[in-house]
Amino acid sequence: MYERRTTGPTPAPSPPLGTIPGQRQPSDVQIGDFVFLDGLYLRVHDMRSAGTAGRRVLIFDGHSPWVMKEPATTYRPVELL
Repeated sequence: MYERRTTGPTPAPSPPLGTIPGQRQPSDVQIGDFVFLDGLYLRVHDMRSAGTAGRRVLIFDGHSPWVMKEPATTYRPVELL
């Protein structure tokens, strides 16, 4: 049997259930939001200021911290809205 080869990038998995996507500034991210990094949706466990309101260090369980420098799509659980 022949298999079809795909040359494009693999699509991102479905976002976490019960979340709503939104383009947010680093200063608007909240603990409990999800961010898509390294092929995974990671939940923000904690965060720190990176000197200005335009930068945040997001801390996740089981993943290294990530410095958010520009607006990005985050996924906010409905119960946090």
